[in-house]
Amino acid sequence: MNAAILKQEKTEVQISFEVTAEQLEVGLAFAFNKRKGQINIPGFRKGKVPRKLVEQQYGESFFYEDAINHIFPEVYTEAIKELGLEIVSSPALDVEYIEGGKGAKFIVDVTVKPEVTLGQYKGLSVDKEVVEVTEEEVMAELSAQQAKNARKVDVTDRAAVLGDVAKISYAGSVDGVPFEGGQSDEHDLELGSNTFIPGFEEQVVGHSVGEAFDVNVTFPTEYHAEELAGKEAVFAIVLKALTAKEMPELNDAFAEDVSEFETLAEYKASILEKMTASKTEKAKQIESDKLMDQAVANCTMEVPEVMYENKINNMMKEFEENLMRQGLSMDIYCQYMGTTVESMRENFKETSVKSVEARLMLEAIAKAEGLTVSEEELKAEICKYGESYGIDAETMLGMFRDEDKESLEQDMVVRAAVKLIEDSAIVTEAK
Repeated sequence: MNAAILKQEKTEVQISFEVTAEQLEVGLAFAFNKRKGQINIPGFRKGKVPRKLVEQQYGESFFYEDAINHIFPEVYTEAIKELGLEIVSSPALDVEYIEGGKGAKFIVDVTVKPEVTLGQYKGLSVDKEVVEVTEEEVMAELSAQQAKNARKVDVTDRAAVLGDVAKISYAGSVDGVPFEGGQSDEHDLELGSNTFIPGFEEQVVGHSVGEAFDVNVTFPTEYHAEELAGKEAVFAIVLKALTAKEMPELNDAFAEDVSEFETLAEYKASILEKMTASKTEKAKQIESDKLMDQAVANCTMEVPEVMYENKINNMMKEFEENLMRQGLSMDIYCQYMGTTVESMRENFKETSVKSVEARLMLEAIAKAEGLTVSEEELKAEICKYGESYGIDAETMLGMFRDEDKESLEQDMVVRAAVKLIEDSAIVTEAK
């Protein structure tokens, strides 16, 4: 292929590589077949014009763009592999020459991963995180389970109090004019949940079923609907029904009903154990994060901005996919939260910087330490993925492509580098 690096300045690299006449012909043939149905030449039906005639009339260059688009991905990948480059940007292509029967030569500008000069990453010091679960925390979890298993009862003999669920109809207006989204014939509102405009729920308290009354509120200055932000509004309310939660008694019968345990003491002990395990895991992660920060700070690297942008793009994509699974769009989310895509990207920047730099450092450590993953370890990890999705090992192994295996192997090597840092660290007990 005759791939070559023409020049390199830090992470910016210019390369060249040649395409044979045979490879170019594959692209030209594809381009012709793609466009022949669109070509009109007198005396020929659409799609029946000989390629030579088209080239004579329009020139061979008529097909160059489609031909290049068709062959470029494969030949570019081959050139990058030949040169051993790790590309982190989209290629900027320039064509030095292209001619049927001769081939083509491409000049491509790309950005590559930066060199990482490692500092100290073994024997780092970190204070041990204190893990403590209080009686109050255990009781709070018990209370949450109590509320979760509460029985709903209709309330007819008293006025609404915080904690009740009020079924209301409402009609909102600003300066006497109704506004979009400000009406509902039937809405269940938990009083004290702070899901409505500040001050709204508290004004429902004290009213009884069947009452009609007004609620006066002021929209927050940063409300998602700009036309309502900071405005005073009046809601005409009808309280249609009230329900209250009737809490079960915290005793052995409750424990037996909501858990696998026969006594409340056993159930409390299991809650304590789970909360301790969860806090211990979080503490280990905090310690690990502090060690990673130290190790990165001891490194030297000049990271190209495109790597941070790529990470932010991935984070935004993942966030949007999570929203879609909840039935929301990014636009609706931004309106509701009073934010913008640009602000969200800015908020992700710090995380992207830490993530990219830590990954580069860990890859450099793995290389320096000669960390590898055996075929058996890789297969075992793939099978674990299968188990988590209920897919048998043989099927899962068959589903993984070579590039998937390569990516997973790299992730496993990086995790091994994290473990190396953690295992060699000096953890100081809190005084």
